[in-house]
Amino acid sequence: MKRRFRNPALRLSTAYRALGLCTLLAMPMSAAADFNLEPGDKVRVTLTGLQDLSFEAAIDAHGEVNLQWLGQFQAQGLSTDALEQLVRQDAAGKIVKQYDQNGEIYIIQLDGDEIEIARNGYRPIIIGGDVARTGQIDFRPAITAREAVALAGGVRSRLLADDVTIDPIQLLRWQTTYGQAALQHAQGLVTAWRASSELAQDMDLAPPSQASVSISPRVLKELVAEHVRIRTINQENEAGERAYFEDAQFQAAERIRILEEQKVELAKAVAADEEEEARVVALVQKGLAPGSRMADTRRTTVLSATRLLEVEEDLAATSLILTRLKRDQEQFDQERSLRLLQERRAASLSVRDARHQMDTISKYLAGASDEIGTENLITDIDYSVTIFRVVDGQLQQLGADKLTQLLPGDSVEVSVQEITQEVPLTE
Repeated sequence: MKRRFRNPALRLSTAYRALGLCTLLAMPMSAAADFNLEPGDKVRVTLTGLQDLSFEAAIDAHGEVNLQWLGQFQAQGLSTDALEQLVRQDAAGKIVKQYDQNGEIYIIQLDGDEIEIARNGYRPIIIGGDVARTGQIDFRPAITAREAVALAGGVRSRLLADDVTIDPIQLLRWQTTYGQAALQHAQGLVTAWRASSELAQDMDLAPPSQASVSISPRVLKELVAEHVRIRTINQENEAGERAYFEDAQFQAAERIRILEEQKVELAKAVAADEEEEARVVALVQKGLAPGSRMADTRRTTVLSATRLLEVEEDLAATSLILTRLKRDQEQFDQERSLRLLQERRAASLSVRDARHQMDTISKYLAGASDEIGTENLITDIDYSVTIFRVVDGQLQQLGADKLTQLLPGDSVEVSVQEITQEVPLTE
């Protein structure tokens, strides 16, 4: 067993460490992003030269952090530097067992300076109110309320309220978006049709009708023609693959037939040679034939048996080739079916999403169709931001604007404000 200790002279005295810790806790934060640790934050502990002992830990609801073999520490309210100093002081003198490349154990006595603690994750921001996606947002230093709203998908429009009207420019945007969704819907339907016809190998399967889409007959015709070309190319490629498999299997089967015939003939020859060899042996034993004739007969028998063995080996190898060809063809057919099924599923999902978007925009357009020309037109959408933050254990409501920088664990409430402008009626 090896024993290896670090230089004891490198270790600070306990009193000196305590003084350093108190000094650090009394220092103000040097950077705005160096937030004190709170429940939900995560840290990573690394040891210089002992990477295998590195690990991650999270601050629990009681403000404590379990640093495994280093112990349990109260981390709430501390900076990562302060926690690092606290852990270093506590770990000084601890013994760590390690194994070298030869499997021999050796012991390291920590002086504490090997330990480094860094933040590995912040408490998330919670955003709610008039945004597209409420819920959690990963915190990053210097994130503003405006950026958090953008990460939440932007503000949620309330233009469908009965007491508001629609800006013609917004109406044009909706019409453009509806056209894009309608094209996506038609493309999905045509793709699903093409995949279904290939799966069923039914080239007479009727494509989507004009009544099932919301695009012009010309565009639908172009989409169908494009997928007919894709289907034709796929058929040609698949036909080439199948022709290869069929030809290779035919050749292997024909070779097997020839080898089996040769095997039968050689088996007969070996039997005849063995019979002749037995007869010659009897003659030699009776002195009716020279001994050299027995050697010649034995040589003939060995050659016939060797040739039979070679044919049997060739027959076994060819049979294996035929089996692999059949398996490869089955795998090709399975992969083809799987590819077409995945194409059809992806197309169906695209159709569903496009249909949902079309239905939603249809409601917008339906609500806007009779509103153009009325007195109030919405020309802008603004929103206000309210921040809820826990300070000294108490939840506080803070006034904020879009450029206010958020802190880890903040809750943000977004409220949309419609700004209207009076315009004269048009005749």
